[in-house]
Amino acid sequence: MSNYPFESELAHLEQIIPFLMTAPPLGLPYWRRRILALSPREGRLPPDSAQRIGRLMDVFEKIERKASVDAAATATVTAR
Repeated sequence: MSNYPFESELAHLEQIIPFLMTAPPLGLPYWRRRILALSPREGRLPPDSAQRIGRLMDVFEKIERKASVDAAATATVTAR
């Protein structure tokens, strides 16, 4: 079995994450699903791949928190 599709997907997500900070195309839930889809349902990932997915999730969670804070701030300003 080839690792090419997995590696290709992982590399793509690593490249797109920085762009999610400004204007997430397709919305944050879509990108969360894409990252979670790389986690194995069975078996184990090579340590390097598991670490890369972990880093992606850490960065993504920071993006989600920032988006949540930004949305709350916008709602507060709009409500005034």
